Amino acid sequence: MIKSKSEAFQDWVNEMDKVLSETQTITIDGQPMEASDDHFKSQINKLAKVPLVLDDQAIYPLNLWTTSDLVHSEIDAKNMEDE
Repeated sequence: MIKSKSEAFQDWVNEMDKVLSETQTITIDGQPMEASDDHFKSQINKLAKVPLVLDDQAIYPLNLWTTSDLVHSEIDAKNMEDE
């Protein structure tokens, strides 16, 4: 649960959560998901495009390096959960 009262922040976090929750851990052919896979690349691009809207101005605070780390973290967490 988010403690912040900022609607802009809550919206941004919820959209990030939505994208990350859709992250797959295996490829269509059953192999472990890797950074070179299309789904992984799609996920990092989706995350980088999630705007944080402040005073009616959209900013994009995450770069591809950071979003890649987030997707890796999500995959690792899901794999640990499955064990």
